[in-house]
Amino acid sequence: MNESSQKKIIFRAQAQTTGAVTPYHITSLRVPFFEVDLGQAVYHGNYYHFFELGREDFLRKTGFPYREFLNRQLHLTIIESRCKYRKSLRYDDEIEIHTGITSLSRRKLSFSQLIYRPQEASANCETKSSELELCAEAQLNMICLRFTGQATHLPEDFRLAVEAMPKKE
Repeated sequence: MNESSQKKIIFRAQAQTTGAVTPYHITSLRVPFFEVDLGQAVYHGNYYHFFELGREDFLRKTGFPYREFLNRQLHLTIIESRCKYRKSLRYDDEIEIHTGITSLSRRKLSFSQLIYRPQEASANCETKSSELELCAEAQLNMICLRFTGQATHLPEDFRLAVEAMPKKE
């Protein structure tokens, strides 16, 4: 993907959220066979597996992997999610999961996630294009909880790590 295409994607994702420049990360993978149904399309609930992989990769990129939350007996739980399905993903499609934090407070954070694939690059097509098509978009609001279930503050070093991530413009 060329740089201008990547910038368009980042700008679109930001416009869908707050309009502000946010830390963003891209995770690339292929749709594995175990995520598809008999028609070789990804079952709607399985898109959340891709979103989870994107969030985990994003957190690793910040230098504060999810394992660090667990080591502190904390976890992030989804309190609200929205997903808009635009194009079906199929077995072996190359996809990109664009993940960004669009809001961050003392206890809560919101992720914006977009799944793209190269246009005409489904497993059944031979031609590939450098343009990307949006296949799914999600907004996930999360809260930090202790293992006891009590809401708590996000670790300050996590907040600093997110704020220190390079911003995409």
